[in-house]
Amino acid sequence: MLIPIQGRLALGLAAGLILAAPLRATAADLTTAVFISPIGEVLKTQVIEPFAKQNKLDVAVDNRDWGLGAVRAKIEAGNSAWDVVSLEEVEALQACDEGLFQPLDRSKLTNLPDFDAIGEGYNCGVPIYFYSSVLAYDKKRIKEEPTSWADLWDLKKWPGKRAMHRSVSGTLEIALMADGVPRNEVYKVLATKDGVDRAFRKLDAIKSSVVWWQNPGQSRQMLASGEVALAVTYDNGIRFFNKTQGTDFGLVRKDAIVHVDFWGIVQGSKHVDKAYAFLNDAMGPQKQAAVTNGLAISTPNRKAMDLVDADLRPFLTPNPENLKEAISLDAKFWLDNTDALTQRFEAWLASK
Repeated sequence: MLIPIQGRLALGLAAGLILAAPLRATAADLTTAVFISPIGEVLKTQVIEPFAKQNKLDVAVDNRDWGLGAVRAKIEAGNSAWDVVSLEEVEALQACDEGLFQPLDRSKLTNLPDFDAIGEGYNCGVPIYFYSSVLAYDKKRIKEEPTSWADLWDLKKWPGKRAMHRSVSGTLEIALMADGVPRNEVYKVLATKDGVDRAFRKLDAIKSSVVWWQNPGQSRQMLASGEVALAVTYDNGIRFFNKTQGTDFGLVRKDAIVHVDFWGIVQGSKHVDKAYAFLNDAMGPQKQAAVTNGLAISTPNRKAMDLVDADLRPFLTPNPENLKEAISLDAKFWLDNTDALTQRFEAWLASK
């Protein structure tokens, strides 16, 4: 079910961009941790550093690796100085269930009424931004534009390799929609053994033509070089790549998969009041717009849209026109099924 969004808003990570060396002062007033990525860099320069300067605080910025395991290990080691951490949607649920992050007192989040999309069941997180998995192509190489996930499987009409995320999450949904499952029935079908089998059978059909990426920036590089004809990637990454690299990539919005990332406060933080002050500042329209303008990523704060560059607005995930045919990633489904389905996915990848 789509998270309700009205009149608004996507995350593509370019390969190789690393955050500036993290600050590790033990006496910091607040310590944040963000992904090593372009969005992490934008959060640092447009949100974290201005907050520190404005409030005359020593706010440290640390890098976090992908996967909750790295966050769990850091916190459980007992030497974590982290206070506020960025989280993907499944992480936000799992970290809360495991007690790694504290349930948020939403009465302290003064900008929350301006948010059109909060996310049901995310007791330990507030949204930072939105983005969508889409089918992308190079307009300079492809004259007849694809229109659906099914076209990813049409090797005759669009010959060449395909770039796909090496992750079972999102991949099985795409396979089912390409096989004719309506987007509003995807998770109902995927919750059955027959549905999982169906998704893997569909993937079998293009397995030999898929190049698997792990960093989203790789997918855009593959398109730019011509290594692949079509790519599963993130919508804002396409917009950012076109703007910075001069490419002319197009994307297919039909049945796009919407993702949300969150801020969370680590359980046991010694700077909870400052952490809430940071969240309120980061959730404000000025900072939300600055992040959107910095990386074409989508803001959940509807008041921020008036501050977003006009040429970006039609492109963003929450644009009502872009949401009409989208599906939201079901984080609860993946929280319950990631381990088993990942094992099957990795075994499938390793098989001939």
